[in-house]
Amino acid sequence: MINCKEILRQNRVQSPLQEEEIQKIAKLTINFLTKHNMPLTPINYDEWFYVICKAIHDRHVLSEKNLRVLYKKYRKELLEEIDHEYKEMKEISVGLKDVTQKSNEILDTFDSSIDQHSTLLGESLDALDRQDRGKIEELRRKIEQLEEENRRLRDYLETNKRRLEIIEAKFAETRREADLDPLTRVFNRKRFERDQREFERGCETYSVIFLDIDNFKKINDTYGHAIGDRVLQEVGEILTNYVRRNTYTYRYGGEEFVIVLPEGGLDAAKAVAERLRGVIENRAVVLDDQHSLHFTASFGAAQKRPGERFEDVLKRADAALYEAKRGGKNRVVLK
Repeated sequence: MINCKEILRQNRVQSPLQEEEIQKIAKLTINFLTKHNMPLTPINYDEWFYVICKAIHDRHVLSEKNLRVLYKKYRKELLEEIDHEYKEMKEISVGLKDVTQKSNEILDTFDSSIDQHSTLLGESLDALDRQDRGKIEELRRKIEQLEEENRRLRDYLETNKRRLEIIEAKFAETRREADLDPLTRVFNRKRFERDQREFERGCETYSVIFLDIDNFKKINDTYGHAIGDRVLQEVGEILTNYVRRNTYTYRYGGEEFVIVLPEGGLDAAKAVAERLRGVIENRAVVLDDQHSLHFTASFGAAQKRPGERFEDVLKRADAALYEAKRGGKNRVVLK
């Protein structure tokens, strides 16, 4: 059974086995919206897709009456999920606002202290000229008070500096997590779609590699999705550790990954793909004390040609991957 929230959040099919069920729910959703004259907007579709998906998951009868009742319940769940995802960002925003407000208060107090210091300096000079001991003692107490106040100001500033550092680190981590695929820990499809525009604008040339895990459907059918997920995690770990820092790796969907080499030619792409193919070929997932599952992957690579758009290069890499699959798998094909 599919995870309804996960499908909406990832906005793509996580496993080939889920595709038929998702298509069924999508058809039911569109039919329901059309039948009841509801605008087919992205928001309406997402909400009713989730309601129908959850209704099927919880084994409810898919009558209009039931769905309208369930809509209130499941829509609330969906909104709570969205609220939870943005909670950290809201906390960051509130934290920054609080730091800004306190910093302004500190600066106002500091300006006041400067004025007091100026007045006190004038009074001190007058008192010394007159040898007024009482006035001098009073000024000494005021100086001690100002020193204490300045110490507190320094403490406040130091505290806020530390808070800003923590907020900055938290913001960076939250932004990074939003770009990562939760299972494989490589960049997700959303980040890929954003980055490809940068590759088109900022790179004179680049190479794209498509990676597809061989016989992945059979792995899921034979050993279950939990083992399939571990295979995906292994590939994600390999991509993280066996490519250079200036190489970008993404989970494209299901068992497919994309690797982009900015400014890298076809020879470099071939070297990277062959290295990854060899590492994957020699990696295994432990099933139990006596058995391990070995797996392989196929690769298709293409380099940008003059006048090509990114999607054109991607299509050629995908065609090369298809040839690698058709030619026996566990191999690299260049286009």
